[in-house]
Amino acid sequence: MGRRKSKKMDSINDSSHDKKATTVTTPLAIVEKMTSCDFQRDDRAHIEMMAQSAKDIVRIRSFQSAILHNEHLFRGRIVLNLNCGIGIFALFAAKAGAAKVFAVDNSNVIHYAKQIVESNNYHNIIQVIKGKITETELPVDEVDIIVCDWMGYALLYQSTCGDVLYARDKWLKKSNGLIFPDKARLFVAALEDEKHKNENIEWWNDVYGFKMNCLREVAVKEPNYQNVKFQQVLSKQFPLQMLDLNKATSVDLRIRSKYILKMQRCGRMDGIVLFFHVYFSKSHTPVAFSTDPWSPLTNWLQTVCYFDQPIPVNVDSTYYGGIEFYSPRSSYDFEDMVINLEMLEGEPGQIELEVEMNWRMRSSRVPRSILFKTVAHSNDEPNKFQRQKREKRHANRNLTSTERRVLK
Repeated sequence: MGRRKSKKMDSINDSSHDKKATTVTTPLAIVEKMTSCDFQRDDRAHIEMMAQSAKDIVRIRSFQSAILHNEHLFRGRIVLNLNCGIGIFALFAAKAGAAKVFAVDNSNVIHYAKQIVESNNYHNIIQVIKGKITETELPVDEVDIIVCDWMGYALLYQSTCGDVLYARDKWLKKSNGLIFPDKARLFVAALEDEKHKNENIEWWNDVYGFKMNCLREVAVKEPNYQNVKFQQVLSKQFPLQMLDLNKATSVDLRIRSKYILKMQRCGRMDGIVLFFHVYFSKSHTPVAFSTDPWSPLTNWLQTVCYFDQPIPVNVDSTYYGGIEFYSPRSSYDFEDMVINLEMLEGEPGQIELEVEMNWRMRSSRVPRSILFKTVAHSNDEPNKFQRQKREKRHANRNLTSTERRVLK
């Protein structure tokens, strides 16, 4: 066993034989010469996007806790940090005692990451590599841990979970390899949001005295990404599919699920809101965070899908149906996704179709900058247990006989 580790470490320290592993040596001037057109294709290399990412305290603190509170898992290990950005997670892994960290990213942000790694004297541990992971060859046969911030809007849109699955199958140790984070569950709830719907959708009905209904039809089929207040949520949150990257395949990246939304108050259901919980299940101490409306704001905000027409709802009324998320092009194309939803109401034998909608997630309207309220939470680590308890409480609630029949 010791001889094998020695051979593997020799191959890490002498990677010159593998020309496909491209260590970043390009001068930083490459990034400084980028134009506005370049930033449209690679906005992650812009200082505003780097700041937005770094100031997402919920996200950063969760990764920090999961890595630094599990030094025994990282000490002496080989780590692959996918889509590393400025390299903050790679630095955490090195600080936790990793023997080698490969920080890979296809964005020009990688040139800043290399300078940051050198400034913090981790250049002997962290090797920065520019390129798509599917076109990159690492100078090792396997890695012990994959660290990746792979989640996207509504969990899948613009996510990089496909990269994780590729790297897992190619390099991650089969017996005891770890993924940080490895699990996430998508949730749906009913939403009341007349104000924003009027501003974003109904506004097109009368634009300076002219009818522009054709643009309304376009707007209503594009999800919005916004900070939803918990007071706007009408129903209990319902857990949809759990995505487990330890064993997921491309088939699992098409989410199809039944749901039940039980209204907690009267109001006007203008649409649905989507959010997710993230879990570092391999952490010795449980670590999780949420993007729900009850939790501190994150980069992902919440995803809102408006109905064509609102639905008046009463307290304790129940709506149910099916929802699916998929890419119409390929299993791994998360830049173009479709959401289909069917919503029903009524007892068996007297069912009424309330909503049948589809939305296309290919919008350029994902916010490019977010103002975070960081002061109140800057010194708080994510609550590791409270959100898990809340999820369990909602997921395992007592169902009525009608609800049980729907979910069969």
